[in-house]
Amino acid sequence: MVKRSLEFMRQFDRNLWVLAFGWLVGSMGFSASMPFISIYFHSEYGMSMTQIGLFFGVLTIVRSLCQVAGGEISDRVPRSWLLIHSQLFRAFSFALIALAIYLDYGFWAVGGALLISVVFGAVFHPVANALVSDLLPKEKRLDGYAITRAAGNLGWAVGPAIGGFLVVASYDILFLISALITGLSALIFWSMFRVPGSTTITDRFRLSDIIAIRHDPWLARHSVLVFLLYLVVAQLIVPFSVYGTEITGSITKPELGYLFTLNGLMVVVLQIPVTRLLARFSLASQMAQGAFLYAIGYALVGWLIGFEYFALAIVIITSGEMVMSPPSLTIASRLAPEGRMGRYMGIYSFFVATGWSIGPLYGGTLLDIFRDSLPLAWVLISAAALLSGVGYLFGANSSQQGSVDPVMRLCRGGKRKLTSVQRIMANLPIWVRVSDSTTK
Repeated sequence: MVKRSLEFMRQFDRNLWVLAFGWLVGSMGFSASMPFISIYFHSEYGMSMTQIGLFFGVLTIVRSLCQVAGGEISDRVPRSWLLIHSQLFRAFSFALIALAIYLDYGFWAVGGALLISVVFGAVFHPVANALVSDLLPKEKRLDGYAITRAAGNLGWAVGPAIGGFLVVASYDILFLISALITGLSALIFWSMFRVPGSTTITDRFRLSDIIAIRHDPWLARHSVLVFLLYLVVAQLIVPFSVYGTEITGSITKPELGYLFTLNGLMVVVLQIPVTRLLARFSLASQMAQGAFLYAIGYALVGWLIGFEYFALAIVIITSGEMVMSPPSLTIASRLAPEGRMGRYMGIYSFFVATGWSIGPLYGGTLLDIFRDSLPLAWVLISAAALLSGVGYLFGANSSQQGSVDPVMRLCRGGKRKLTSVQRIMANLPIWVRVSDSTTK
């Protein structure tokens, strides 16, 4: 077993492992503090769920725009420079947040520093992804992305557990530790990473490309349904955190950290078996199953309150994440015609990011409106995932009845010839998840 693992590691460039390790440390620094900032806004500043959701929605929009800009900049500026300095400035922003909290400068100071963190985090991810392509030949890139994404998820699993203990002491110490850990990530890249020459990207996404959706009804269907689903996916970080620790007070902050750790570990350990188990189902059917699991998990949050019940809900929600994440990206890639992969993936990512942006506001507003009937609020929140699942289920059933849905035809071995890029995207490793973020 050890020999086989060593052989697997030796087939990759040393710099890939440095990149993965630095990514793990950076993800740990981010996730140690960020899941708890919404709780701070609610408890210390008295912000409503609607206000918190609106703030994070704006941050997500900024992040989406900066990711596009980051990809463009990485073709013009040395990627190693961007890799190091994006983490340095992110560490600096965490230190600013710690200082603003310690000196009690108020919401706008904390929010401004948080905006800096979001901007440089958005720059880091497209640069790191591009470096995987620079480091590896085409036939190795699938495994390379799997390694780096697995490292990021592992950092996400460890970070909240650390943060859950630190936040009990104080929020300023929590963000100071996040700054130190993120700074360590920059130090790893500066001292150990040796970047090769960069390649250029010819098929870029522009915001004006979104209008192309009107020419492809199947892309339009997938984009709308995935938007509805991500309205619910986005509940985990902000609405659920505040609901569990502040609104109901049924779990402590360390217990919240355990729940996030449970989410990360499940993805790292179980995603490959889950993906292989569901391979016999159509892509639309897998999307429907994932959406229904999300709907069930978040509906339970409102009815069953307590750490054990929330853990059960997280297991169901994470199961939905593992079921729907790979086919979601694969559908978009298979719909893309020759030479339009960048445009189609950009359109898809835009709708995912929009769902992430509006999701906290959507959930926070419902929790504010139905504060006296929280189970109903979570049922209404879950309804968007249920609607998305019904839409995908209809597509799956239509394909079985002879529909010309190209997604289903490709999934079931249609005659259309896939490009090499489409074949790669159709078999993405399970840790290549849609938003890094996004969320995690």
